[in-house]
Amino acid sequence: MSFDTPGSNHRSNSRLHAVDICRGLALLFMIEAHISQPLGWISNWSFILAGPFFLIISGFSYDLFLSSRLKNSSKKYIFPESFFRGFLIYIIPLIPYIIVGLFFSSLFSSVTGHTYKIDLFHWGIFQVIGAGYILGLLVPNNFKSKILATISAFIITYIISNYFHESLNFLITGIFPLFPWIGYFLYGRVAYELYQNKQLKNDKALLIFSAIFLIASSLIYATFNTDLPSVARGQFPVFLFLCSLHYFIFSVLVIYIDHKKLHFSFLDKLENIGKICFTAYYIHFLSLFFIQKPVSMFLNNVPSAISNLVILSVITVILIQTEKIWKNYNYKFGFEWLLRKGTEGLLKLYRVLVMKNIGWTAEGEHQKGEHQNIDRRV
Repeated sequence: MSFDTPGSNHRSNSRLHAVDICRGLALLFMIEAHISQPLGWISNWSFILAGPFFLIISGFSYDLFLSSRLKNSSKKYIFPESFFRGFLIYIIPLIPYIIVGLFFSSLFSSVTGHTYKIDLFHWGIFQVIGAGYILGLLVPNNFKSKILATISAFIITYIISNYFHESLNFLITGIFPLFPWIGYFLYGRVAYELYQNKQLKNDKALLIFSAIFLIASSLIYATFNTDLPSVARGQFPVFLFLCSLHYFIFSVLVIYIDHKKLHFSFLDKLENIGKICFTAYYIHFLSLFFIQKPVSMFLNNVPSAISNLVILSVITVILIQTEKIWKNYNYKFGFEWLLRKGTEGLLKLYRVLVMKNIGWTAEGEHQKGEHQNIDRRV
């Protein structure tokens, strides 16, 4: 899918704009969730929604990636390309984690005398997305299989927790443990199937279905839960509620932005930073590191809500301006650029190795045939 010119009023018909807007929205939730000065229920909900929304839209994007490759590429290269993309999404974010971890481990050891452990199976948002890309082609590309795979994520979590906790504990621990959090990624693939459903192409039908889904999941959630702590996001009723909430928001965006072509300046900016959401994820951390403490000291005597809004606004402006300038350089050296170039390089290497293997096999068959001919003559 081609990039529009970010910031322009013209919208390309070749791109599903609701996807990038949802990415930008998830990014805003993450920024708000990481600001130390809380903003009441807004901060709480941002913390609850950020991770699930990011994973859901990544799963949806994965199926967009698959559908584009099935139309334009040779099917035999889809699995290696998906594997290489997933591998890089998993590995690249580990580099800063390991570097920071090594620095912190030496500091931690010198102060406390204990060793700080760096886990190679470190489950963060990007690692779960990477695993989703690698495991994605093991799930048959149809609606029922994707539903079953999504439910299976929670069944596997239960089995590991109760029967294989010691040997497979690394799969269910971490900031965003692979199980059940990959369920959000897999649900994103289910959402793509719903988006492709012919019966939901009508705006009215889509809005009614998304509203019924949200109401039904809310009733299920209310039956099993009385509050919404962040730790409950791994429970199926909460999972269902958050997925339905995302689907309703996404459906409204599809109807009014992609179908009705309504234009809102703020959503344009949200869409633009959504296009570089992986890179923006790290930019917002750096921005918080340098901005949060000075702003808090400067606004020491004002309510924390005002400090929160100032920090959120400053970081949002930084991201908008960074994207605006960076697009002139085709986003070089950003996470998305590294991911694209790295995948292209690994895929090119894979093709060379496959062709060499074919050449060696053909040469071996040829030599075998010549030996057989010599034997017959003898």
